[in-house]
Amino acid sequence: MTNRVTAKIKRSMKAVAVVGLAGIAAFFAARPFVHLVDDTDNLLEGPPPVFMDAEAELSARARPLTTDSELEDRASRPVETQVRVGSGDTLGDVLARAGVEGIEATQAIDALRGVFNPRALKAGQKVKVTFEKSPHGFGHGGFQMVSLNADPIRVVGAQRDDKGGFSPMETMRQVSKQVAHNTGTIKSSLFESAQSAGVPIQIIMAMIKALSYDVDFQRDIQSGDEFTVVYEGFYDTKGKLVRHGEMLFASVNLSGTPIAMYRFDNGQGTVEYFNDKGESVKKALLKTPVDGAKISSGFGMRNHPILGYSKMHKGIDFAVPTGTPIQAAGDGTIEIAGFNGSYGNYVRLRHGSGFGTAYAHMSRIAAGIGPGKRVSQGQIIGFVGSTGRSTGAHLHYEVLKGSDQINPLSVKMPTSIKLAGRDLDRFKAVKRDTDTLMAKIPPSTRLAANALGKSAALSN
Repeated sequence: MTNRVTAKIKRSMKAVAVVGLAGIAAFFAARPFVHLVDDTDNLLEGPPPVFMDAEAELSARARPLTTDSELEDRASRPVETQVRVGSGDTLGDVLARAGVEGIEATQAIDALRGVFNPRALKAGQKVKVTFEKSPHGFGHGGFQMVSLNADPIRVVGAQRDDKGGFSPMETMRQVSKQVAHNTGTIKSSLFESAQSAGVPIQIIMAMIKALSYDVDFQRDIQSGDEFTVVYEGFYDTKGKLVRHGEMLFASVNLSGTPIAMYRFDNGQGTVEYFNDKGESVKKALLKTPVDGAKISSGFGMRNHPILGYSKMHKGIDFAVPTGTPIQAAGDGTIEIAGFNGSYGNYVRLRHGSGFGTAYAHMSRIAAGIGPGKRVSQGQIIGFVGSTGRSTGAHLHYEVLKGSDQINPLSVKMPTSIKLAGRDLDRFKAVKRDTDTLMAKIPPSTRLAANALGKSAALSN
């Protein structure tokens, strides 16, 4: 009997011990979630819980939970969405895609017209559409505002007003006008080398266009030639270029031969580039009427590829793909435009000073090009092809003096304008200011226009 009682007591004590151990284990396991209070009701000190950012798990730095006030702030913020303009989209299409009702969209667009022409919207542009916060905690509330960048400096839009309608809005980014001075050595091409030197693409294109009257970019430029350019730019508070200004000066040194040009405004609405003698760099004729052209056949005697015997080649052939636009080499009047035997589709222009130009083997002549009509330099008159007596796509280009064809590469075209009198005096003053400007600004740097004094007003 005694043995049975003793055994029962032992089993009971063992059970109590197991329960006690389990309780202790549970107690310690629960410590991170239980506040312990000592006799004085003070919280016992211990390491606080740590919440790690899953996206920065390699970092040992902890960050606290989002506070209630932050959550409330987020919940009270308007709902903003950005919509990219697709090809052929109107602003109405964009607002509809963002979920704006038709009547409200029309009202907002009408208000926007006060500061921006909605037809100027371009494919790829981003439009920001703003709604009120949702009263239900999901989705969004009523439509409040539409805004977009009209240009790199100006933000325009339409926002809901106190009367429930929409009013136009316009804000300007804080920018400063600065003048930059870049120089460099040409390696493969002027475009690539200038871009590597930090020159904005729009300024590079302006430099190439101004130089194209004197420079054949396919043949004249060699590795090791140098360039210099001075231009205006508008920069934001972070030093980022948001809009280019005017090119004030550009030059190239081609195998020791310098070609320089200065920007000059004659005060009567005409702005051109002039050499240091006050002669416009713009010539009566372009040196090359097609972009990216390579000469496939020069001027002079040659063995004709189709006829098989030597024949005088009275022009230059430029090898370029079918469909390449052909520009009028200069201002002039169209004498012939149509099919012309072995020339195929053919256009001939008559320019001033007794010069003419002809363009043959076109795939087609541009719309609106016909005998008696005036064309301006650079205007598209047709497209490269292989019509008439031709073995492949190319432009046959001729320059005529009177009725005789002459070598286009040997012709020195007269300048369009030579400054004289007061205009020449004003130009010389601008040239001196530009030279002073370049001396003030070391290469590969820029200075704020308001720190440059008189020289900074060159483009005004």
